[in-house]
Amino acid sequence: MSLFSLEGQVAVITGATSGIGLGYAEGLASAGIKQLILTYRSQSTLDSAITEIKKFNSQVIIDSIQVDFVQDEEQAIVDKIFTQAYKLSTTGKVDILINNAGITERNAAESFPQDKFDAVIKVDLNIPVKLTQRFGAKMLELGTKGKIVATASLLSFQGGFASSPYAVAKGGIKQFTQAVANEWSSRGVRVNCIAPGYVKTKLTDSMAQESKDLVDKRIPIGRWAERSDFRGPIVFLCSDASSYVTGSTVVVDGGWLGR
Repeated sequence: MSLFSLEGQVAVITGATSGIGLGYAEGLASAGIKQLILTYRSQSTLDSAITEIKKFNSQVIIDSIQVDFVQDEEQAIVDKIFTQAYKLSTTGKVDILINNAGITERNAAESFPQDKFDAVIKVDLNIPVKLTQRFGAKMLELGTKGKIVATASLLSFQGGFASSPYAVAKGGIKQFTQAVANEWSSRGVRVNCIAPGYVKTKLTDSMAQESKDLVDKRIPIGRWAERSDFRGPIVFLCSDASSYVTGSTVVVDGGWLGR
């Protein structure tokens, strides 16, 4: 089990106060991580998340950075997270970066409002790419044995329906992960993705009930994912248990893509 230990390490997680991101934080806490630095929008959701995370490890140090990925300016978000993360780090380094914050919008491709299209690309692709570049460069500079993980999607592989900017962004995240893994893996920084299937989160609340019913019938494992289903996969990718895994997208979808 020592292969899965994260003792003494520091992780930054965006969008970690609910859903999949909270599952990631719970997983890292259970693996003994020293410090979690979480981005958040609302103090109430942060407080609730801290309570849940502490159930898995009462000793974990939890710090936070308040940002709004939709409203705040793109470069300002990246600069703030990077600068504050290294200031908050109790070890002077960041071992793990998890790009999880995301949004979605649904509309027909021919009439997709440009501002909403651009917002999805900004949050789901541009900011994760820039954060990966900033943190990755620092990891390489300091000689950190770094791990970077992004939340991809089934739409990294499929086109989806009425979600064209989301498909563009998540396809881009998968390809970017492979590209930077090619460059950084031999220098000690591994980069991977997790592609969730259908998960009970706020992002899927906007789906029509008819679509939800079709999904229910199609998932081989017979249920939608819960946040708890992401605790194990994130620990695997952030620990020495996956020391020869890089540039990969680990699909956590209940068998969806296998059909």
